[in-house]
Amino acid sequence: GLLHGTVIFVSQFALLDAIANYKQHQVTTNGLQSEQQTMKLLASTASLLATTALSSSTTTDAAKAPHPLHPKFRSQLKCPYAENWLTKGAEAAANELGIDISSTHQHQQNSNRKLLGSDLPIAGSCTYNNSWTGDKSCMNFHGESWTLDAMVERCSSEQDGVASQGVGCEDTSDDVSGWCVKDVSTAATSMMSVPEMKEEASLMMVSAMASCDNNKMACEAFVQGTFVAIGSCASGAAGGGSSASDQADMTMEGNKCIIAPGAIGAAHQAGFSEGYSTSCPNTPAQDSPYMWPLKWAANFQTKNMGFGSDDIKFESRGRTFYALDKNWKRSDTTYQLGTLRTGGQGPCENIAGDSDSNGFGCVLNNTDGMSTMIHKGGTMYFIDWKEDTAPVVGESDVSKIEGCSKINMAVVGNIRSDWYLDRLGDDTDVQYLGDQHVFYPDPDEGPIPMLAKQWRKKDFASQYFTMSMLGNPPNKVDKMADASVEDNMHWPMILNIPGEGFGDDMLQVYTNHELLTDEDDDLFMLVENYIDSGGVCPENNMYDEVAVGPPVQEVHIPSNLEVEEASWMTNEYTFSPVWQVPMRPVVTDMGAVASVSAAMSKPTTEVSDRVTVESCYDEATKSVDMSFHFHDIDPTANGRLPWMAIGYRSSEVCAMTPPSGGVTPIVLVTHLEGEGEVPRAHSTSLLPTAKTLSSDAFASMYMLARDLGETDDHSDVSVIAPQVSNAAVSITRSSLTTDDTVTLNFKRAVGEKPEQLNLMYAIGMSSELGIHTTRKCFVINAFPACSSPDGEVSVVDSTKMEDAAIKATLGSSSTTVSMVSTFVTLAFSCMIGVAVWF
Repeated sequence: GLLHGTVIFVSQFALLDAIANYKQHQVTTNGLQSEQQTMKLLASTASLLATTALSSSTTTDAAKAPHPLHPKFRSQLKCPYAENWLTKGAEAAANELGIDISSTHQHQQNSNRKLLGSDLPIAGSCTYNNSWTGDKSCMNFHGESWTLDAMVERCSSEQDGVASQGVGCEDTSDDVSGWCVKDVSTAATSMMSVPEMKEEASLMMVSAMASCDNNKMACEAFVQGTFVAIGSCASGAAGGGSSASDQADMTMEGNKCIIAPGAIGAAHQAGFSEGYSTSCPNTPAQDSPYMWPLKWAANFQTKNMGFGSDDIKFESRGRTFYALDKNWKRSDTTYQLGTLRTGGQGPCENIAGDSDSNGFGCVLNNTDGMSTMIHKGGTMYFIDWKEDTAPVVGESDVSKIEGCSKINMAVVGNIRSDWYLDRLGDDTDVQYLGDQHVFYPDPDEGPIPMLAKQWRKKDFASQYFTMSMLGNPPNKVDKMADASVEDNMHWPMILNIPGEGFGDDMLQVYTNHELLTDEDDDLFMLVENYIDSGGVCPENNMYDEVAVGPPVQEVHIPSNLEVEEASWMTNEYTFSPVWQVPMRPVVTDMGAVASVSAAMSKPTTEVSDRVTVESCYDEATKSVDMSFHFHDIDPTANGRLPWMAIGYRSSEVCAMTPPSGGVTPIVLVTHLEGEGEVPRAHSTSLLPTAKTLSSDAFASMYMLARDLGETDDHSDVSVIAPQVSNAAVSITRSSLTTDDTVTLNFKRAVGEKPEQLNLMYAIGMSSELGIHTTRKCFVINAFPACSSPDGEVSVVDSTKMEDAAIKATLGSSSTTVSMVSTFVTLAFSCMIGVAVWF
């Protein structure tokens, strides 16, 4: 599932456990225009614009293939924002993360093969205009199996593509990071005595938006290719993030246990991971008895409830099969009834239009028949069954299949079996709750008492899932050595799923569990068997024009599962016999704490592990005095710090811009070329059109930017950045700052003391506006009187202060010109799950 606003994230329960129920449902022309737009977005998932070919099968059977956003599939998207995420595709992410493959120089066929990324000889190359960047791009064709006709055909799929035989792309630029090499060979068949040997190698570039590690991740995650580093990336000079090395520590032999990048990894395997394990090395839940089994099946029943009510709005049933050790899943849906509300609703025969549903939802009444979804690695298949064939759950007779379609999920694999136990991935949190007796709806005996061991998993929409695992398996007391595996199993029993702002909350119950073995793998081979019998399963690419950018949240649907600050605390406890439980901080010197608090004079609000806020109210100036501490901020590949921003929300609704229209005022901290050593704080506005990734909107945001200290409502502005500042400075000390903390200080005129401020923050991936690695909405309501009118405080006990930070007060000179001069056309990613804010 994904999150609200323009933040794109595969949620903790998982996009792909979400696809579990659908039923045949005819598309009508009601609302066709908006649905076409959604389907256009979906078409972008089929390819990676800069590195892979757009392809689709055109057969008579293809017309029968069900579209993944057909209403019959909507109830499968249990994470309500999932289908909007599915519309985004991989191409924007690849471009954002370095597939900026400009080239002009020709290589000779016998030049150094290592520098060209492939051991196969160059057959030719393709230069074309990258429609995302406007620049020339290039890919090499390697292998003797490439014919001129094949190269021309492949190249013609790119914009203004020109194929050249016998020559290759340039790799002499200082900005070259390496090659992304993908095997596109066709395997040998009975009709071919020798298999093809064909590779595509796309040149990748280092930029402010793309470090060496980011290029490697983009190649492996989105293209599912092999990254061959050259130049500075080969020597390690260009640096990058820690994600690649961190992932390597977790990866098992055989390319297992690879989690998806960014926030997607909070719940999912990578699409190219060969599977998961109960003993993934260096993971918090390694060998935990409370993680999901790898190979299992269960019936599911899901009921959707509206906000502020326990009335059931929608219900679906079916059976789900998992082979997570191979990154496989199958879901057969047999029932759906009610009004389904999810993000991106399109045409349906009976659109809900009453006041209860706010004109949002599709009324479904499909209580017989069956439909099937299979997700394997980075590909998801949708199977439609013939109405008169009576398919059964687990059906393997491919003659009963009416049609098949598939979509490229690229980086997103299936759920990982320990998703609710840990804090892996970006912008997530976990809270082990302990044991609780619940009434469990046993299918044979009705409601029975059951001990559940529970965890809550938070997404960065600040909503949470609750996973209830069986606490007392049959053999818990007797501990019989010869007991079956099932009698010792802590089965998944009940899962509570938030609506995430785009639909109703859901409660899902699992019953009739069973363990699967390799002998059950045929359950997951339905598509392969169908194709072997002469069927086709084309990639869904219904529209040529693709709209780019995250969807705009038109109507915010509140959830009953919003995180309450008073009830949430981080508690990562997995029952792993391997993992060392982190030590919890213990305050032993309350005098030191009191001294620090007095010196700081402003109470602290811990917003997340990345942001802490201090605040007080200055009666003399009728302003709030605030300090925002951004933690774990490291320089990017170009030596500049990533952008950071604070947004002033107009209401409690967690939306990028007001749902009723208008802009959101923001404070933007940048560290651009030409701005000097220290990051600068600016006042600007987040425009509604920025949510569609409009280049004009971003240019306007730069043009509107003013030095924060020059505005009428902000004063005493400073930015503390010890990572990069060598200026002559004064020293302040704070227990909240470290060498990798950036602190933004200012006073903001507000008139009378506010009851609360509705804010949001985001931290970028680079110094240029673009992808952010984290964001969150939050509220500040602590505004005691500041200690002195001018806000200056003395150090009470310097020996008890923990960290020193360097404070440099910004000058008043405007930086609008330098900001505009550094503006570049940006391509943005919705696929990688690290979220787009600007």
